[in-house]
Amino acid sequence: MTDEYANWSARGRAPADDEAGLRAALDGDQPRKREAALALVDEAESGLADATAERLVGAARSADDAKTRQFAVEALGVAGRERETIAAALDDPDEWVRAEAVVALSRAAPGASGQLREALADDHPAVRRNALIALAKTDAAGADLLVDRLKNDPRPAVREYAAQFLPEEAETERAVRLLAAVLARDPGSFVRAKAADGLGDLGTDRAEEALETHGLDDRSDDVRRTAERALTRSRGVDPENLDVEGGPRQSGAAGAGPGRAGGPESGRPRPPGGADAPPGRLDDGPGAPQPGAAAVDGGTGRVGSHPGPDPRPQGHKTPKSNSQGEHRRDDSATDTGGDDS
Repeated sequence: MTDEYANWSARGRAPADDEAGLRAALDGDQPRKREAALALVDEAESGLADATAERLVGAARSADDAKTRQFAVEALGVAGRERETIAAALDDPDEWVRAEAVVALSRAAPGASGQLREALADDHPAVRRNALIALAKTDAAGADLLVDRLKNDPRPAVREYAAQFLPEEAETERAVRLLAAVLARDPGSFVRAKAADGLGDLGTDRAEEALETHGLDDRSDDVRRTAERALTRSRGVDPENLDVEGGPRQSGAAGAGPGRAGGPESGRPRPPGGADAPPGRLDDGPGAPQPGAAAVDGGTGRVGSHPGPDPRPQGHKTPKSNSQGEHRRDDSATDTGGDDS
């Protein structure tokens, strides 16, 4: 989706055509105040006047409407202004304001890794997800933190991104061992798909073995397709020429048969758990901790890169600098787990 298409309705509702008019609208009533804060996210890409930043600070700290606070925080983050106000929003009572504050802080103060790490303890998965992505994108996550989140976070929305970034941070053998365990045992199909993709990038013999053993036989169509693409990428072959168990392999449910996931005679157990189940134990040497079991309340929707319905005003635009989409006000982190039924 292009920026022009994504934000057309937001621009159409903007209460003014320039920054000065939008700044004045921040002192008005709702919904003009909210719409002005949203429109200022666009204006912030080219910088904001001090007077505008001051009004946004007031909105971020004291607006009764949570979306107004969220958009004000977002605009300040895009402009790279008012770190203290953004940091204060990490304690906002609204979870989506906190999730936005994590991303805004990573823009306004990329070195604030301590506060971002503290956000990993938030009780809402969207905040934890955004904090993990922000840390990884600013090279402040590290392998041990990603492994901890992959093992212990109860929500797939967080584990998915831990799996995505792990190959970049962990030593190859360790990353392969962990991602192979995730592919075999994690209850979230999107988490398993990210593990399969990472194994394809790592491309070792053990990684390819895990993709063949677990990925191509996964009960999820998405995971099977991802595993097949990962294998072809690792081996440098055309998908039509992928030779597994004596011949090209079909992807999707139609390819399932005896001994494959989905077939009635398959002997390998399914990934355990339901929507809120923590991941299965992923051993990484002696004393590896059991995953946390605390479920997180929330709505339903898809996880991470597979977002669900977005309750933001139609047309909200993701700033150009945010290619991962980590600051969405959506239900993707309060998901049903991406779990297979």
